[in-house]
Amino acid sequence: MKAPAKYFYFFLIAVTLILSSCKKDTTQAPEPEPMPSQPGFSTNNVQSLLNNLATPVETYTVNATSYHYFTAANGTAIYIYPNAFLTQAGAPVSGAVTIQVKDVLSKKDMILNNAIPVSNGQLLVSGGEVYFNATQGGQKLKMNPASAVHINVPATSPSTQMKEFYATGPANLSNTNLNWATATTTANIAVIQDTTGAGGAPFYYSFQSDSVSWSNCDYFYNIPGVKTTCNVNLTGSFDNSNSAVFLSMNGVATLVRLNSSYTAASQQFQSYLNSIPEGVAYTVVAISFDGTNYFYGSQVVTMTTDMVINLPALTQTTKSQIESNLSTLP
Repeated sequence: MKAPAKYFYFFLIAVTLILSSCKKDTTQAPEPEPMPSQPGFSTNNVQSLLNNLATPVETYTVNATSYHYFTAANGTAIYIYPNAFLTQAGAPVSGAVTIQVKDVLSKKDMILNNAIPVSNGQLLVSGGEVYFNATQGGQKLKMNPASAVHINVPATSPSTQMKEFYATGPANLSNTNLNWATATTTANIAVIQDTTGAGGAPFYYSFQSDSVSWSNCDYFYNIPGVKTTCNVNLTGSFDNSNSAVFLSMNGVATLVRLNSSYTAASQQFQSYLNSIPEGVAYTVVAISFDGTNYFYGSQVVTMTTDMVINLPALTQTTKSQIESNLSTLP
């Protein structure tokens, strides 16, 4: 294991946010949002679509009583301090522990993993999402408040508005929609600068995790203005059994999946009610899978009141081309 990079704190943010346990509200922990349910609704192909697109989870084995440091696929640094885990019954853990990590930092990966930054229907601006899981002998562990797991998420143009959000859900979200909730602390996530150049990113969002699940660097998109409900219509054989539709705000790390309701007659996917800011440019993205072939379509729009977007028929493509298309989202 290599030693962690040394950082210079350039924003004056409480050090206790990083060094002390940040207890989350366990009395109202969010549950994954249900998929929309209509008569005759089948999710087989859309679940296969999201399962096939999901990025791999990384697996590490660590000694529970030792210090460990590693960097995930997209540059997120994980620092595991000695004795960081307890059994669900509260007993200290020793010996080998299996760690699973997935860092989801771009709009592309958020769509591929169905890890959408939304909190109870409200849009979030995301600085990066991290799945962190610890098990021993197949049994899920929990954090030890007397120790720590620190997470540093790469940030190219950091915002001091970021706070820690969390959600419950598995590593593979093909059949789960995350619903993000804020940690009970009101302090912002620390922004730190890598002065060594060794970490691969100029800045990081740094926080201490006390949740063995999903964490997110976010803040609410609360720019003043009118909000509306958006509907997207598909055509042909594309419906909610084989397709997923997303709305990506251009120039902002904000996404929403349109699946709060579905109308079969018009093949219409609806956003959360009165949640989409008007007068803002978006890219509508639709992806589909018929069990054999992949399909893709997109359209740039400026949101108007109760907008209905009639998306042209999706075009047959490949999994790699979908990934390439999503990587260019503004």
